[in-house]
Amino acid sequence: MSSPVTVMVRRETAETRVDEVLAWLDQGLLLARDFEGYLGGGVLRDASRKNVLITVYAFADRRSLERWNHSEQWHGWTRDGAPLARVADVQKRTGLEGWFAEIHDVPGRDPNRGRPGSAIASATPPRWKQAAAIWCGMLPLNIGVTSVATQLPWWGHLPIAVRSLLLVSSLVPLMTFVVMPAVTRVLRPWLRRDPALARNEQLLRDALDSLGSAGSPRGGERG
Repeated sequence: MSSPVTVMVRRETAETRVDEVLAWLDQGLLLARDFEGYLGGGVLRDASRKNVLITVYAFADRRSLERWNHSEQWHGWTRDGAPLARVADVQKRTGLEGWFAEIHDVPGRDPNRGRPGSAIASATPPRWKQAAAIWCGMLPLNIGVTSVATQLPWWGHLPIAVRSLLLVSSLVPLMTFVVMPAVTRVLRPWLRRDPALARNEQLLRDALDSLGSAGSPRGGERG
């Protein structure tokens, strides 16, 4: 089962070239939106360092992302932007981490410029907290589903492989669409109780507020 892939890229540039880099990133969004599986993206400024631009974009699965990353359009676009900005950091999130990434819409899109809405994913909690939250959701769900299954009169006669297939086919959608959204909502204060995580989220929120008040958010791209 494929999972969406979200990529966050931090770029540094000279303060005198910020507008030029933003225009180049807009061009990347326009190119990426023509590729199958592209879900949207956005560009933010670091609230404390105006020459740092944070780009977040997503594809429906890793294969779609790779098609974009290996396309002639991407290679030509990155060659044009190489002299403008330096890539400082690239982060990719997929699979289980998607349960813990909050998505924020960037308001104030300019309909006359034909850009899709932006989607910004906040920082995920430490891995050990993610594991603890998954455990909290998986244990009671597994006990409940197994208890129900073992009451079926024909369950014990099925091969182990078939029983495992039926259990996993039941557990995965329940975890994804029912249990984990509820668990992360209940545990959100604990999951986010991390100084570095809080600072990163505040940075993104400040940038979102700044873009929304300016009324001219920018487009997204690839790293």
